[in-house]
Amino acid sequence: NWTTNMSKHIKVIKCPHCGSTKVRETRPDYYQCEACSTEFFLDSDDININHRYIAPENNLLNGLNAKHLAIIGAILGFMIIPFVISTCFSFLSSDDPITFNSTANNEPKIEESFSFKKLVPFVTKDGRAVVAVFGVYSRGDYAKKITENQIRIYDLKKDEPIKTTQLPIEKLKEVEGRTFDDGSVNIILNNSTWYTIDKSTLDLKEMTSYKNVPELESGFANIKFLSNGDSDGFKIMTNTAKERFYLPIINKVYTQRELFEACSKPLPNPVVKTDFDFSRTTTDYPEQEIQLIKYSHYTQVGYPKSDSWSFGWCRDFGRKWGIFVGNEGSVKAFISTFDRERARLIKYENFTPDATYFSASVLWSNDSHVFIRFKSTASEDAEYVYQLLDATTAKPLWSVKEPENYHFYSLQGHVVHSPQGFIICGYNKVWLLGLNGKTVATREF
Repeated sequence: NWTTNMSKHIKVIKCPHCGSTKVRETRPDYYQCEACSTEFFLDSDDININHRYIAPENNLLNGLNAKHLAIIGAILGFMIIPFVISTCFSFLSSDDPITFNSTANNEPKIEESFSFKKLVPFVTKDGRAVVAVFGVYSRGDYAKKITENQIRIYDLKKDEPIKTTQLPIEKLKEVEGRTFDDGSVNIILNNSTWYTIDKSTLDLKEMTSYKNVPELESGFANIKFLSNGDSDGFKIMTNTAKERFYLPIINKVYTQRELFEACSKPLPNPVVKTDFDFSRTTTDYPEQEIQLIKYSHYTQVGYPKSDSWSFGWCRDFGRKWGIFVGNEGSVKAFISTFDRERARLIKYENFTPDATYFSASVLWSNDSHVFIRFKSTASEDAEYVYQLLDATTAKPLWSVKEPENYHFYSLQGHVVHSPQGFIICGYNKVWLLGLNGKTVATREF
């Protein structure tokens, strides 16, 4: 709208509230905005514009006070809440899984996870370094989740799974695994069932050979491996509540006393074997240095043996039994008479007389090489050194330290030799160390 009063300057009349030029004059110098209903007037000198805002007449809430608004809000709330509750229960009880769009084309994203329980390293028949990973696989959402107990075989060098098999159990609680001297890979699930892994097909097979042994016909109430270094076999509680010790390679059963005595008895067809071990500190001579010992002894695969003996300076009382005070009647010996018999020892020597070791252990050995781990100082912060020695000359072939962020604590029974290298297995980490001392692969589960 334009004004035409010649006594005044010609200006565009705009709403001072919203800026709209769609205004109408209600009386001289008084206007109302047609867009926002604001009323305003002009001072006589055209300088000041005074206005007040009035809500549009078509506003549904026009003229309602706070009390009215509260009543309307309550009514709307009671109308909406049942709809929301009904929708939520319908959503949660739906048979369709909850999915999330992961891509622009609305493809559903299926949630998957695998929670591992145990790692068991071994070597396949064709020489591949692998690890059996036992765990629980889950797929889907909370409302409709599928779970499955699995064993997954991973090729460490290729860093890929090569076989996945569902475990024949409802719940996976405990897993233990060990490779026996005959090469068999043995697995115990939930302390109740004994299996082996076929190294050709990688299948898990339940073992039933024990059923031919009269003492074990009733089955296992509980089954566990014997301690590392002891006989290849199991400690069993039968379903008739009898404790027995079963050595499957020779398919024989012993009581605890019978097995203890059998560990020092002559073997039927023994062979001479060369092995390595570190001496232990003793209470008799606590400051004696640790030595790497090369020794030969009689052994026979599958027959009773004991790891309860050790090298280390001690007071040897021969075959006498009892409580002794002082050194009277004893001689200083590097291994006691009793331990000699249990080791079926032939001879021994200090293999590396000029070396100093702390926190040392033999991880593996054969006629050609010996693989050891030790610390160079007594400091708790000292790093472990992994070293391969020539089993004849004691010459170190290489020495390496653990990869960054890969720290292994107790490795007893968790190092396996393969043509591709040493499989060093911790709680959830695996290190494949090549026979040349170079890292082939690392894997965390």
